[in-house]
Amino acid sequence: MRGGSRRWIIREVENSLRRLGTDYIDLYQVHRPSPHTDVEETLGALSDLVHQGKVLYLGSSSYSGSQIVEAQWVARERNLQRFVTEQPPYSLLVRGIEGDVLPTVLRHGMGTLTYSPLSGGWLSGRWRKDFASSPTSSARPPARFDMADPANQRKLDAVEELALLAEESGLTLIELAVAFVINHPGVTAAIIGPRTMEQLEAFLPAADVTLTADILDRIDKIVAPGVTINPADNSYGAHELRPEQRRR
Repeated sequence: MRGGSRRWIIREVENSLRRLGTDYIDLYQVHRPSPHTDVEETLGALSDLVHQGKVLYLGSSSYSGSQIVEAQWVARERNLQRFVTEQPPYSLLVRGIEGDVLPTVLRHGMGTLTYSPLSGGWLSGRWRKDFASSPTSSARPPARFDMADPANQRKLDAVEELALLAEESGLTLIELAVAFVINHPGVTAAIIGPRTMEQLEAFLPAADVTLTADILDRIDKIVAPGVTINPADNSYGAHELRPEQRRR
């Protein structure tokens, strides 16, 4: 009961419309590419929903650069509706999309709605090296929060340096993290997930922060452009590296 097949897309859009009590969905995004479903089938089903007035615009999420290009090509060649947005992960610690995804969406005139600007809480300011509140793997994806993983130790080291940079710049770590994301010319908007009014108020000042070239240069020395410190934090293209997809 998942994936990008015509059967599930049509069924779940109807279910969503019923639950939401509405006649149409403004933006309907495919959460992840389906390795066992041709993108033409996915776009064909979504295009029918657009023609029926049940969906206005289409988007993708966690697509790699090559998958974005393929979807755009199929839409053009088959005269189907195209994806107009992409929703990838992006933060100070997860910069993988800078190398391919962001340049690709810019070339195709797509909007980019990035998620997890605090990298799952790593950049909230609550988790610091040697603090009792350092992240654990309980109730979270172990690969991303297992502190026995050297990659996650490197993330903690980076968080320490970024926290010091934020303090020297007169910002909170949250403000630095969100400002970094929304200052990128390829990012349309950052999706945030505050659970309380206090958390929301911690995010809002970032909208008025412009990071200087000096601050951006110092960030690049801590986490190099295009680098995701722990590859497990990249949610796009993951299925291509599963054992069954590799030649060895």
